[in-house]
Amino acid sequence: MKLIHGAAALALALSSTWAQEPAPSPSGEAAAPVASPLATPSGGSTAAPVPAPAETPLEPVASPEPPPVDSAKMKAEVNLAETPGADDFAITPPADEPGAENAAEVTGKLEGDEEPRPRPAVAGTIEVTAKDQNQIVRAAVGNLVRISLESNPSTGYNWELRDFDYGVAEFHSSDLVARQTDGNVLFGAPGDTVITIQAVKPGTQDITLVYRRPWEPPGQIAASFAFKLEVTGTTAPEATPAP
Repeated sequence: MKLIHGAAALALALSSTWAQEPAPSPSGEAAAPVASPLATPSGGSTAAPVPAPAETPLEPVASPEPPPVDSAKMKAEVNLAETPGADDFAITPPADEPGAENAAEVTGKLEGDEEPRPRPAVAGTIEVTAKDQNQIVRAAVGNLVRISLESNPSTGYNWELRDFDYGVAEFHSSDLVARQTDGNVLFGAPGDTVITIQAVKPGTQDITLVYRRPWEPPGQIAASFAFKLEVTGTTAPEATPAP
């Protein structure tokens, strides 16, 4: 029994000795022993410490010097009373234009101006509707001729005067009249375009209206309305008082 324990102790000692010997290199020479970083102090072997990198000292950088406090620029005093104001900046007019003091005030008519013709007082109203198409409408000087035609501006179409000459009659006003049902305005429903002209002097004049969209070509129209206006110097028949 003692012999068995002695053989086991000898084998353990030999295996420990073989483990500590370095393995031979490929050239047959024994390799140098390598210190294990995991070795404990009790084993007698420690890893060599890694030296820290050398620190390079930084050279100080000189900061720019501030300007001297007693410099001539900082000592200079600004007198605001001597600063020129807006009134001191005069704009010199061009040489070919007279100054404001030499320009004469314009009191007369300029070239091409026309004297506005006085309109006669409103004497009454003549009503014109679609049934007067291509008819003769008689009026007197001063009468308003009120033309009422059905229209629907929500579609973009509306009535307008075409080739109207300011001669026997002059333009007075243009209005849109919405239709109502039980006191309620029907938005988007057809209404009436009312164009009013005034007879200003005796004579005859052709009155033409077209129904079109303003952004379309002038020749593209949906409908037209025309009549001949005869104006006399007396009160027109069936004239009604102006509103």
